[in-house]
Amino acid sequence: MPKVVRKDIDNLNAVLTVTLEKADYESKLKTQLQSHRKKANMKGFRKGKTPVGYIKKMYGRAILADTINEMLQSEVNKYLTESDIKLLGYPLPSEDQESYDFNLDKLTDYTFNFDLGIAPEFEVKGLDANQKFNCYSIEVPKETIDKDIDSMRQRGGERQSVEDSTIEEKDLISFNADELDGATKKENGWAATFTILVEMLDDAYKAELKKKKKGDTIKFNIYKLEKDRTRDYVQKYLLGVKEGDDAASIGEEFEATITDVSRITPAELNTEFFDKTFGEGVVKTEEEARAFIEKEVSKYYDKQAESLLFRDFQNHLLEHNVLDLPDAFMKRWIKSNAEGQGQAKDMSDKEYDAFSKNLQWSLIRGKLIKQFDINVTDEELVDHFKAQVRQYFGGIGDELVILNTANRLMQDEKQVDNAYQEILADRLFDSMRDVVKVNKEKITAEKFDEIIKTAREEAQQQIAEANPEVVEETSEITD
Repeated sequence: MPKVVRKDIDNLNAVLTVTLEKADYESKLKTQLQSHRKKANMKGFRKGKTPVGYIKKMYGRAILADTINEMLQSEVNKYLTESDIKLLGYPLPSEDQESYDFNLDKLTDYTFNFDLGIAPEFEVKGLDANQKFNCYSIEVPKETIDKDIDSMRQRGGERQSVEDSTIEEKDLISFNADELDGATKKENGWAATFTILVEMLDDAYKAELKKKKKGDTIKFNIYKLEKDRTRDYVQKYLLGVKEGDDAASIGEEFEATITDVSRITPAELNTEFFDKTFGEGVVKTEEEARAFIEKEVSKYYDKQAESLLFRDFQNHLLEHNVLDLPDAFMKRWIKSNAEGQGQAKDMSDKEYDAFSKNLQWSLIRGKLIKQFDINVTDEELVDHFKAQVRQYFGGIGDELVILNTANRLMQDEKQVDNAYQEILADRLFDSMRDVVKVNKEKITAEKFDEIIKTAREEAQQQIAEANPEVVEETSEITD
């Protein structure tokens, strides 16, 4: 019977020794040789009648190696399962492991040594009622609500032609344009008709156009009329150049007559508008509409504020729970894992520091999930997907369609895992928040936007300094 012995080097490192004696594997080896013989179809022999000696000569080493490796993996997995050891990564062959040539003529005992990286034992510190945190409460500016109301009215309005009014920022302009030769129209030159939004124009042309109205003319370089447009775009969508046309012969300077100016007349704030925009019967007055918008904007800001609070929780716990790791083992594991994916390279100290921090947080997070007894059921996953589908449809939709869509999403393993992690993170946040003291700190939206911008820049800097695969490797270890 194979022997498996564990020797602890310290609290974070151990060596697992597996000994396979000749008697342990000889019977299985014979079975494998006979099985291979039955399947062999070698020239000069009938199928299944190839002599065992010939099989040994041709494939013996490989069959013996496969037999040993299969038994070895089975014994290691069995031991790790039964001992319930908390590993980091997976076992690695010891660096001083003896190599074998697997000679069938000299069957012998085999001994294999594996290095193990062990997760540290710890209790989470720094999460109790004595810990105080601030969470931002953002004041929604009246200007934000005004802007949202105006945008909704614009989207729900009707576009109508205007005759004698000067052109405005949101107007849609139709042009009849003719190619110029100097200051005059070019004889047999290119002519084009197109429509363009004023707000898309180059600033200089926009300022000039705002002084004009329907029937007036304007001169411009067709390739500079709109901001950031390629020559291909201009030729296709403004000049109307088709395949076979000689675009190279068309000049850049044009004069155009404004043939139409259309402007959206904002929708009136009435029942029809409210029902169409917010859902039937949800909002009945402008005051209720403003309150609805303020609530939705507050939800958006609250979600961001909670993300910052979660970051503060994480940083606080990392400071109070500095965990020792089997660093030398982990660096070997990272390199082995990369080589297995065809990305062999050594990790820099800065990359390993980021990896180590992520791993420590994953261990703390896992400990807290068990401590708070957080679980996610299939029913909760379905409800999560249903909420996503409703949001996609603007909060309305046929419930049967929503349920069927949610069930289809449940068949996508990646989608389910993402949803599971999202729900788990929300539950963990709520659990931590219930334990500590959180003070609300009122702040203006402008100031909060600056804080969010700084936080994003810091996060991007951390990603730039570390290997982007660090987080994925950490996740693989702690799954």
